[in-house]
Amino acid sequence: METPVQTYKVAVLELISIALLGAGLWECGLGWAQLFGITPSHHSLYPATGTFYNPGPYCGFLAMLVPLALRHVLKPEYRFTNWLATAYIILAVAIMPVLMGRTGWIAAAVGCLLVAVGCGRIKRPRPVVLIAVFAVAAIAGALLFYLKPASALGRLFLWRMGLDAAFQHPLTGVGWNQVAGALGAAQETYFNSSPESMFANVAGTPEYAFNEFLQIGIAFGIPAMLLFIILLVLAARMAWRGGAYGVAGSIAAFSVVCFSSYPLQFPEFMVAVGIMIAGAFFASPCRCVLVKWTLYLLLACGITFACRWLMHRNELAGEWERMRYVCRYRLDDRSIHLLDSLDAIHGHSPKYLFDYGKALRETGLYDKSNGVLMRGVELSADPMFLNLIGRNYYDLGQYGKAEHYFLRAADRLPGRMYPYYLLARMYADPAVNDSVRFSVVHEKVVRMSPKIMSPAIRQMRSELDSLRTTFTR
Repeated sequence: METPVQTYKVAVLELISIALLGAGLWECGLGWAQLFGITPSHHSLYPATGTFYNPGPYCGFLAMLVPLALRHVLKPEYRFTNWLATAYIILAVAIMPVLMGRTGWIAAAVGCLLVAVGCGRIKRPRPVVLIAVFAVAAIAGALLFYLKPASALGRLFLWRMGLDAAFQHPLTGVGWNQVAGALGAAQETYFNSSPESMFANVAGTPEYAFNEFLQIGIAFGIPAMLLFIILLVLAARMAWRGGAYGVAGSIAAFSVVCFSSYPLQFPEFMVAVGIMIAGAFFASPCRCVLVKWTLYLLLACGITFACRWLMHRNELAGEWERMRYVCRYRLDDRSIHLLDSLDAIHGHSPKYLFDYGKALRETGLYDKSNGVLMRGVELSADPMFLNLIGRNYYDLGQYGKAEHYFLRAADRLPGRMYPYYLLARMYADPAVNDSVRFSVVHEKVVRMSPKIMSPAIRQMRSELDSLRTTFTR
């Protein structure tokens, strides 16, 4: 017979489950409505994204709650929660294949396996069973790799760059806003020493590390990354020991999503995970009330601060989108004063720095433009910042510095033709007149195989061919 304390614990955990499954059902309903064209998706390229702007995090969010729902299907305690859980599993599992989120599929499978073991539906695994499970997982991983090989290879390369960036500042990190810039710098260094690497064709301009453990390590240092891992392990263990197998499975699923996505960029994940960790602390057999309430208070403060910061950042991004029209015209003293005054608010935004730096360049203020763009290099992995800095130096007649930044842009993303095009044009300029280097760069442009043959690429090649004809006479 259950004691009043046990009954109270079950009731509280049930309320937590109802809140999380209710949020999950809302996301499922919105996704299905988008899929059938009733409401618009948040991304023009994808039919369903829920409240997110990309199906990857959306699939990860749905997958994170599947183990929690499975727990209430396998061991129902309240009929209402059982109905919610059953409805959620049907709606979430049915839409997840459409989202093509491999990380979400794996996360759901791992979490559900833990729930099945905890609920007694699968016996505690023996070594032979563990070996078989790892073999099946390896085969499944290989199949998922071949489903999107370029994407998987790009993700592996990004993790490697993330490790390089994390160990550049292992104790202090570079700050949350500078993670993309640190990844771009690590990528630039790598391709500078390995220009013919197999990763050249899959490299991109990452905004995130696609691994929240590495993201935290780059931003705040290796100790902070280890503390985050310890928090998740501790929460899952407390939930497991307290019999909250659904919470433990969902925390494990969230950890898998963290390994290959960027859930900490979304308030939805932050709130849901905060509730789950609070539930894990509540389910823990620990009887020290002071310790538990201290953990609740720290967790609540941390989640509130993180969500407010994320929402504020998104609000500022939307505000700049509405104001960026100022940069579309030639700047005068009044508009420059206005944009300078916005620096305190939007100075952390790569979009603001790029738009403002480009507008200053088009106005002819090359030195001021470079000052703004150099700050953007610290915040973004996009090589266009380096290209614009190089063009500014070229227009200033400082050809050595222009060459330096064009080469940096080429190293940062070797698959892009544009920096080589700028280099070749500079070498063909009568003020430089370097036919040897022009020929080397022109040959490289001819050998490049772009993923998509766009009109811009054809135009660049045609222009360089014409320059070669006139330059080599």
